[in-house]
Amino acid sequence: MKINIRERCQKVSQCLKEAVYLSCRDIAKVLGIPKSSVQRHLTSQFRRQQYPESHLWETTEGQNWLRLLVFGVIYCFGIKGGVGTGSLSTFFHLLHLDQHIGCSPSALRTMEIQVKAKIIDYEQEQSKACQRETPISICVGADETFFGLPILVAIELSSGFIFSEVECENRTYETWWNQISSWFNPEQWDCHFMVSDGARALVKLALDGLKCPTVPDVFHMLRDFSKSIGGTIGLQQARLQKEYLALTTKSSSKSKAQILIVEAQQLQLENDHKDYRESIHALSQSIHPFHIETGESQMGMELQASLQPHLSILERLS
Repeated sequence: MKINIRERCQKVSQCLKEAVYLSCRDIAKVLGIPKSSVQRHLTSQFRRQQYPESHLWETTEGQNWLRLLVFGVIYCFGIKGGVGTGSLSTFFHLLHLDQHIGCSPSALRTMEIQVKAKIIDYEQEQSKACQRETPISICVGADETFFGLPILVAIELSSGFIFSEVECENRTYETWWNQISSWFNPEQWDCHFMVSDGARALVKLALDGLKCPTVPDVFHMLRDFSKSIGGTIGLQQARLQKEYLALTTKSSSKSKAQILIVEAQQLQLENDHKDYRESIHALSQSIHPFHIETGESQMGMELQASLQPHLSILERLS
């Protein structure tokens, strides 16, 4: 069986560490290679042992770590960061790795080209894998983030995949659609709904562009509840308080009876307001991906059962 150079060197090192005296002839006989090759491997290994940590890179674990280091540096700093291969070569030399890996600028440049080619090949493979006979179901979320200028972001909510992320000065429907239409194909994607903050351009994007229902995000959904139910309860409480103060200035028996009625209404409103706040709080916790106390994931199949009691209360209050 053919043994590669690294395995040969490891076998030789193991024999030497175990203090087993073997001549080059004996080692060559055990490994099945020429004696001159054994001598060359031993000389190369001795040349590499220049620093206290050098022996680490002769092990399988050390070689795997070096592989991760090289490709990680090339990808993060060379490809993504735009750092030149000359600087990367200097970096590897400073780490005393020049005897263990090919870290000349030309060698690193070649590896960088190969990594880029692999990334492009992977993208093409994944694109082909996405070509299916039936459309892929997606749920889209769209919003703007601000880092100087608005950045229009559209992601797939269940996977977190970013469909588009473009810096743009305005946020009109036409601007949004120019970005969405570059990837959205009704024959490829089946959009169930789009979540947004309810901006007019995004509502139109969902209804006219993606041809799907528009759904408010959690914050704006709870805000709608606050405006329609919480705000109404607050106005009624203010009205009853004003009416109560007006009745307390009177001393007739009729006013006393009316005060009792108002107090009963105030008590009912206080209970309603308490139910409203507890339901809104429970909704927020139920929709959260993780349980607030245990930290465990909350699954979608359990959502309807946990929401129904609180939605019934809000329906009654409305």
